Amino acid sequence: MGELFWAIATAVFAILEIIIPGLVTIWLSIAALVLTGMSFFIRSPVVEVFIFSVLSVIFVIFTRPVLKNYIENKKTNFNSKMIGNEIKIEEILNLTSSKKEYEVKFKGVIWKGISEEVFKKDEIARIKGFEGNRIILEKLKKEI
Repeated sequence: MGELFWAIATAVFAILEIIIPGLVTIWLSIAALVLTGMSFFIRSPVVEVFIFSVLSVIFVIFTRPVLKNYIENKKTNFNSKMIGNEIKIEEILNLTSSKKEYEVKFKGVIWKGISEEVFKKDEIARIKGFEGNRIILEKLKKEI
């Protein structure tokens, strides 16, 4: 099939992984990259496609679960490190629903905060957890 074909396939799969991240097309890109080098020595398109298929299956089956677990652990570590931090209520967005909504500033970035408790503007709250891209807030406990 040729070196150029596999080089283009490498680029296409890499771009697809950037556009649609899922830890699948990156392995196809790596398999195509390997075939780019091997195609200098292999002149049978059938053999090239077979090797590409085998490498793709091996990469997806054996490495995707490991990396996916690693990435999910990183997310959990971020959440667990942030729980307990104090945060300032910048704006009150909605106090009428059961989950009150606030605009809070955390690490220089504006987030949406939610809580069942009522806060005032400029009050300090504590991070209880995360729900999607929203911060769950709780009142600071008064220590004696």
